[in-house]
Amino acid sequence: MKTLFTMALAGTTALTIGTAAEAQYLFSSWLEPNHVITREAHMQWAEDLAEATDGEVAFEVIVGGALIPAQSTMQGVADGLAQAGFHTATYTPSDLPVSNAVADMGFITPDPFVMAFAWSDFMMNEPAGFNDWRDNGVLFGGGYAVPEYNFICREPLSTLADFEGKRVRMPGGGWARFGQAIGVVGVNVPSNEIYTAFERGSVDCTASDTSHLTGGATLMEVAGGVTTLAMSPFYAGVTWAYNPDFWAGLTPEQRRTVFDVSAESLARLQVAYAREASEARDAAAERGIPIVEPDASLQEAYDAWVADGVGDMAGIAASAHGIEDPQALFDSFQGYVDKWVGLLDGLEQPYTVEDLTALLQENLYGPIDVNTWGLE
Repeated sequence: MKTLFTMALAGTTALTIGTAAEAQYLFSSWLEPNHVITREAHMQWAEDLAEATDGEVAFEVIVGGALIPAQSTMQGVADGLAQAGFHTATYTPSDLPVSNAVADMGFITPDPFVMAFAWSDFMMNEPAGFNDWRDNGVLFGGGYAVPEYNFICREPLSTLADFEGKRVRMPGGGWARFGQAIGVVGVNVPSNEIYTAFERGSVDCTASDTSHLTGGATLMEVAGGVTTLAMSPFYAGVTWAYNPDFWAGLTPEQRRTVFDVSAESLARLQVAYAREASEARDAAAERGIPIVEPDASLQEAYDAWVADGVGDMAGIAASAHGIEDPQALFDSFQGYVDKWVGLLDGLEQPYTVEDLTALLQENLYGPIDVNTWGLE
């Protein structure tokens, strides 16, 4: 494994937990070293897992796609190039039809905590979700959700008329369909080029979570307004995809420890994501960047679009993803959403890592039988 690591990392950069000699396993991510998911759910997770198992389950975390490129992470983990990894379902839509079919249901319930936990629950426990990943040779060990998307713009915009004809960077999927519905001109700009596009005036807005004001695209210097229309968070990915042979090679006690550490890591990640988005929005306001609520015309247009089927979400699930009965799939997923709406309603806000960890332990990770899950 050391030789494989050395060959794969020639001329690249890696973040590690311990040293290559100490780590038996490799974790692959294409995210940046300073990304909140890398920090909270990969690096800290690996440190906590190594400590909790007395070094028996120790991962070396390799970032930036240095080991496996982004689109190939799931296949690389399935093939054993890494024992675990981070993968985005929308990068491989033909391989993950169920995951991509339900990827826009956050427009109905745009709450990142609900969607992160409901998505994880569905993919780990519902046969349709579990097998979507298992059929590709990996086990889904937990998800995530970014904060709800808003519009970050070069000037304050609040009405439907304000957005008509504006050039807006949309991340695809439901956001792109909603943009078409309200008359914006969709612009395809990679996330690492949004700042330059703002600076040059080639885009007027981006649909992004507000953490991108101070991190990620770092738009604080070029933003002129934030429109707080609460659009779906992005959640269509797996924070920890496991190679089945790796999982089967762990003892039941080690598998339980992985789940225990993952419960706390998922809770910590969601709290950190929410905090960073809120702090970035506050920093923008302090800087004098207007934080504007959508007026009735824009909010009503959004609500009507969602109520009318989220831009033909069912039709796309059938035609693009081959889902025979989209409504049955949506209803099944909605049951998990409703479950977590109810569970989170019982917690005081702002949520704490401790409370969320306990909730995840009791209602997601704890009930899973580590003697059988993923071993069939």
